[in-house]
Amino acid sequence: MSLGTEAGTGAAARPMARAAAAGTPAPPQGPGWKLSGATQWLKTGYTIKFYDQKSADWLGPYVKASAADLQRITNLRVTVDPKPVGWNYQRPKGEVLIGVLPRPCVPPAEGGTMGNTGWKVVHDGSGTANLSCGFTSSSEPATVTSGHAYIDASFFTAAGQPTAAMGTTYMRNHISHELGHTLGLTHANRSLTKGDCLKGTDSGQFPVMCSPTYAYQDKRAGSYVQQFDVQGLRHLAAGAGAVLPPQGKVGGLGGKCLDVKGGKAANGTQIQLYTCNGSAAQSWILGKDGTFRAFGKCLDNARNASTNGNRISLYDCNGSAAQRWSVNAKGQIVHMASGKVLDVVGGSTANGTVVQLYTANGNKRQVWVTPK
Repeated sequence: MSLGTEAGTGAAARPMARAAAAGTPAPPQGPGWKLSGATQWLKTGYTIKFYDQKSADWLGPYVKASAADLQRITNLRVTVDPKPVGWNYQRPKGEVLIGVLPRPCVPPAEGGTMGNTGWKVVHDGSGTANLSCGFTSSSEPATVTSGHAYIDASFFTAAGQPTAAMGTTYMRNHISHELGHTLGLTHANRSLTKGDCLKGTDSGQFPVMCSPTYAYQDKRAGSYVQQFDVQGLRHLAAGAGAVLPPQGKVGGLGGKCLDVKGGKAANGTQIQLYTCNGSAAQSWILGKDGTFRAFGKCLDNARNASTNGNRISLYDCNGSAAQRWSVNAKGQIVHMASGKVLDVVGGSTANGTVVQLYTANGNKRQVWVTPK
């Protein structure tokens, strides 16, 4: 299975081609992410719409899940309108359209499915088999103004469910991949070789914008849905002036850091104190929803218990009370449901010292410095 993207459509593609010929710098990129050309989103965000009712029915759950992730990461509006607009609809600025068609995509002769320009969309089923595609449009300088994506109907059964080969996990990532293209992300691969892709700094693995074979499933955590590497999205949102969720190290006792043990993203991985080293295991995003996220997962109070000494670990983000935290004026990280706080066991500063839940007592082992 292959996926395609195009840096722009119509007039938007031509200026980018001229810029490349003139030797201007390549679009921003980093480990696990790469922009297709535009460097910022619209300040007003985007609405995702469907071409027809079948598209709304078949794609709706996946689009809504991706939109929620996009909005959380960027702190900009990304909403979904389920009312079909029709295939002849002319999308205005701020709208992304998505639909299901049989074999809708024709990749360019040069670059193939990894190429960025020269794609065509067909409605007669004459496109390449097992191929979906998404496109960014830019009618304002350096800005993603709209987008459109087309999902190959062959990935679904006649009843509108993902085929057995695709499955729901792959399908969610398939849709996320194409929506990523519509909103300014291109393949994160370093070359046209499909496996030549760096792991993202936030997920610690191949992000969804890499070629499909290397991006669609987190093999270390089974059912965990691999989503976007957030740094590309944060870059686009920052260009629009968005106030991004704070990200960085969480400093604690002895000048050491809150750390995911072994840098492992598996559910249940222990949270510990460790020498600050700038790794992904110590990079936390503090969401306005009360979550502390690392590797795309959440700081979790096991079983949402309130017992002193309760285990603190990394777990799939699920919106539960076990994953809601706040930072008070004393610098304590408070589990909102129990009122208890993150505590370094025994007040030890040794690497690997476990972090637990404990009654707040004003001890320095419960004081943390969080990113602002």
